[in-house]
Amino acid sequence: MPPLRDTPARHADRKAGAAAADAGQDRVSETLKVFYQVERAGCFRLSDGGGPLGFDVTLALLLDDVQDLYKCDVLVETGCFVGDTTAYLARRYPHLPVFSCDVDYGHAAVTRQRVAAESNAVVSHADSPTLVADVAACYERPLFFLDAHWDEEWPLVRELDAITAGIAVIHDFDIGHPRFAFDHYNEVVCGPEVLAAMAQPPARYFTPDPHADHPLPCLQVGRRAGAGIVAIGVDTRPLEQHPHLITRTPPVRAAATR
Repeated sequence: MPPLRDTPARHADRKAGAAAADAGQDRVSETLKVFYQVERAGCFRLSDGGGPLGFDVTLALLLDDVQDLYKCDVLVETGCFVGDTTAYLARRYPHLPVFSCDVDYGHAAVTRQRVAAESNAVVSHADSPTLVADVAACYERPLFFLDAHWDEEWPLVRELDAITAGIAVIHDFDIGHPRFAFDHYNEVVCGPEVLAAMAQPPARYFTPDPHADHPLPCLQVGRRAGAGIVAIGVDTRPLEQHPHLITRTPPVRAAATR
């Protein structure tokens, strides 16, 4: 068989593929540089030792991919505690506005001080569903990192219901794997049953594949949290096609209280 001719279209496809690969490697390098420079200030209280995103760099890589796939125009974190994740997000995405909040005044104040030099970061002492609703009303494609589940207050379902369009990444979510920890409140697990309690439950949700081959290793040797990803009001196909995600269906019954 004669060799295929290098047509202009084939040459353009190769160039586009190489450019995409280079861009992906650049994102990984930038994430690596920023992630491990953030102080783990939460170590005094958090069971995972603190650090951005539970000190799981593979979750940081996943956020990179989601941001790139959906061209998110704002980042929102709920439950900032003392700002490990807030600092990471503000420094990793200086071109995007980053909003964070905490119901504890002291936690919000400490976090605000930590990111004072980051002009894109806004930290408020506020109820998280209010922040989620305010951002949802002003931006088209938000990326939400929902981590405001602590003590007796659990606003997760109210946060999810406040999202009109965007991607929600739920931290401390049950992915059904023994290596990945999850939270529970009033005997309700932070997992798929919470999604079933939403006013409009999603037809599908996504969890990281625990056996995926990531470009960076996770150095978290202690508590490693699971994560659940929900696409609300946007196309789910980019997540369905992601090689590091598993597509799942939530239960029909609503077992969580609002």
